Amino acid sequence: MIRFIPDTWVEALLRFFAMAAPDANVYVEIAAPDLRFAAMLLLALAALVFQRRLVGSARPAVALLALLFPATAIWLWTSGNGRYFLPMLLCVGPLTIGLVYLLPLTKAFRLFLAGGLLVAQLFVVATSSPWDAWAWLHWKDAPYFQIDRPAPSQAPQATTYVTISSISYSLIAPAFPDSSRWINLSSVGAAVRDAQWGQGFLAVSKGPIQLVVPSIQGQSGADGGPAPAVREALDVLLAPHRLSLAAQACQLLPSQGLAAIRGKTQPTAEKGREAGFWICPLRYPVDGALQQLLPLSAKVEAAFEKVEQTCPRFLPPASTTTTRVNGGALRHYPHSDMKVYVLDDGLVIYKFWRALNPVVIGTVDEVLSGNKLMDCARIRGRSGLPWNRDI
Repeated sequence: MIRFIPDTWVEALLRFFAMAAPDANVYVEIAAPDLRFAAMLLLALAALVFQRRLVGSARPAVALLALLFPATAIWLWTSGNGRYFLPMLLCVGPLTIGLVYLLPLTKAFRLFLAGGLLVAQLFVVATSSPWDAWAWLHWKDAPYFQIDRPAPSQAPQATTYVTISSISYSLIAPAFPDSSRWINLSSVGAAVRDAQWGQGFLAVSKGPIQLVVPSIQGQSGADGGPAPAVREALDVLLAPHRLSLAAQACQLLPSQGLAAIRGKTQPTAEKGREAGFWICPLRYPVDGALQQLLPLSAKVEAAFEKVEQTCPRFLPPASTTTTRVNGGALRHYPHSDMKVYVLDDGLVIYKFWRALNPVVIGTVDEVLSGNKLMDCARIRGRSGLPWNRDI
């Protein structure tokens, strides 16, 4: 995944300053401004200028800098993701203070400078608080995420449970039999290799295959299962994986954990009845009946391929499959968090996951003729430094 990898040399060279910005998706998904790297770099330059007048030995700081800069280059080249840079994130604080105390300043001013940096860092953290910015629910004691246990089967079998939401809710797995098998299909199928692996996993299932999906408030039928319109939508999501809902009714497993996420710590009986997970029997294999009802023309596929050829870094050719969606067709590229749509009205658009709105590239004919091309250097929501990004 290239989510945090800089697109240009300028972005790479200014990453330490970009990390100070109070913006999300700079080096981690949440807003986590870090002034220490920019301060460290400026202090290192100051130490270089005054190297003949430094106070004490500079060897420890030089050794740490000699480790930090090559590690940064490797980090930016491979992922740019802060979670894989934790050793350096821990080292840069002591390094920054160490550089302060090497400068030829009075003891009082060095103390003032170090304290000022600490206060500034605490201020930006407080104003862009990371607490509760990521987690949906606090959990520390078993069962961590409460869900009613499914009724035991009279003839226990190794059931394969399929989830399709981007949040897998894997903490509910201990409530199910130990023999259960699990697979999350939210990204499987976007990459051809992953799709083949997913099909292999489903093909060797010896027991029943069932869908596990969080219920939708206000969209339950009389039996507590998904309403007809929701069943149709689920079939659309399942069709690329050769799955579909079986005719049998779905079971609702109430979940206080899911109710808490929705802000209902003490739900009413009516509301609580809807807060849970639908368990729906699935049919497999279903040989793309839905896709055959909504065929895609060769012109649509050619439009996708033309866009891929324009921006292969963000839209790797032959790395994904085409999915029919309401109003058009979609190709999803998890590698770059990008989606490209060819709509039934003839428009070709793309959307980066951080952008508020999609970007129109042009019509199918304009794209195929080369008159309208995707601007790979100006990806809305991604390109540029944090303070220059257009969302």
